[in-house]
Amino acid sequence: MKTFNDVQKTRIKYHKEPDLNPIHRSSLMVPEIQGSIAEISFLNHFLLKRNYDHIACVITPIGIDGKKLDSRLHVIDEPRVYRFTLTGISEQLVSNYMVEFFSSKNLFIPFSAVMVNHRSDDFFNQVHSFNRSLNDIFEDDEVNNHVVKEASVDLILNDNIDTCLLFTAGPMGCSDTVDIEIVGENETFESKKQINLPRFGTELISISNTFKNIPNNFSGILKASQPKQPLFYGRLLGGQWNSSGEFSANHTYYDFQNVEDYWKDNQPSKSYYPFFSELINSIRIYPLSSPSELEIFVTPVLEDSTILDEIFIDNLISPSNKFIDKNLNSLFSNLKIDLDKLSSYIVTAKVKNGKKPGRISLQVVYGKGSLESSINMTLYNPGTFVGNKKSFKWGQTVTSSKFETLVGITTAPIDDPTKKIYECHVQFYDETGKIADRNWEIKSGTSKKFTISEELNLTINQNSVPHYVWCVIEGDPGISFNAVTYNNKTNNCSGDHGF
Repeated sequence: MKTFNDVQKTRIKYHKEPDLNPIHRSSLMVPEIQGSIAEISFLNHFLLKRNYDHIACVITPIGIDGKKLDSRLHVIDEPRVYRFTLTGISEQLVSNYMVEFFSSKNLFIPFSAVMVNHRSDDFFNQVHSFNRSLNDIFEDDEVNNHVVKEASVDLILNDNIDTCLLFTAGPMGCSDTVDIEIVGENETFESKKQINLPRFGTELISISNTFKNIPNNFSGILKASQPKQPLFYGRLLGGQWNSSGEFSANHTYYDFQNVEDYWKDNQPSKSYYPFFSELINSIRIYPLSSPSELEIFVTPVLEDSTILDEIFIDNLISPSNKFIDKNLNSLFSNLKIDLDKLSSYIVTAKVKNGKKPGRISLQVVYGKGSLESSINMTLYNPGTFVGNKKSFKWGQTVTSSKFETLVGITTAPIDDPTKKIYECHVQFYDETGKIADRNWEIKSGTSKKFTISEELNLTINQNSVPHYVWCVIEGDPGISFNAVTYNNKTNNCSGDHGF
């Protein structure tokens, strides 16, 4: 884990000297999960963003005994979406797939801009790449210098839903424990889960099975301490599993309570998020930042870009045993705000006492009555280094006879509060190449929202195989992309932010 200040320094160095400490390998791991089909989807941003015309992609399945199975080379050289269905590429049982990208040119980012997807007829789970085998011992020195707990997992336990953590072993295998802690306002539960896995093996840890004495509907903060694994950057995949084996999960995020990482000033941190009136919109904020005392506010924004009054939600003290869980549909309805006229909302963190943490993260939650999509976000800090004057954002959407995706392209007038209109050039790509262009003017502070099939008038095949359409948004700084996919029958949701 790198502190935010260290990340800033790296960004500034790269902007000044692009050939400094070049990266020529970018990678991720994709776990095989029982009851689902594993696949990856990505846009050839190497070509579209950086004009790199030849990238080598090597996919290596790894057996449940930790042994390498046959690798395959794929050349990435076309301006389109690439999709690889991983389940079934080997006749032998697989625990994980290593996906590597190689280039003679500087890739800059060692983590690949790839979506990891797991699906069945009844659910679709998506998360951007979250685990990887490190490039060398020097990267290990840098990445694993600070070891902190993993958190940002919504604890939900009832008769139908369990909270689970998927642990992945690194290239040396793992014989150790994952220490799990659940902190409630009045009670704390702790357990050590013994792990014995070959290299790149996985184990799904059920919270209800690990904590037999924890009551249903217990409200608390879940944290996990992973053993330090050499030459491996490992995040947990954490989320909700129901009794049918369907799941909605995202990567965990850092617990910074014991790390002093602060900004030099105390300007408020804020971000804009789309409000989908078709869904249940919530935010959950855990006390995971560097030691601090913050005030949290939410501000609704109407479709005509009118910013309504700021609403105080609660104080957030880190470290503590109290977190924020706010249903925004109920909050706004109680204030007589017409939900159908809402475009977006702003989450703002203000320093009440002390210093402002480098990272203030939250869960942006969207639901439709079943498994929720919980997306980890970090509030924008004024002063964050931005190398380019224009935005280039891109992200995945999914559609089929079983699934639909809601997209929100949101504008945030943070650096220029006088700006009224954002001009956006939006391009849509699938596996055939570019399929559509749009030039939109989006009002400051609002979200352009649409379903991908209706916007593009797509003809949907009558099967459950997803059609991946990626969006590229070019325009003024401050543009963000969020997408939520839901199953038309089960209402299971999953989503993520763009790259």
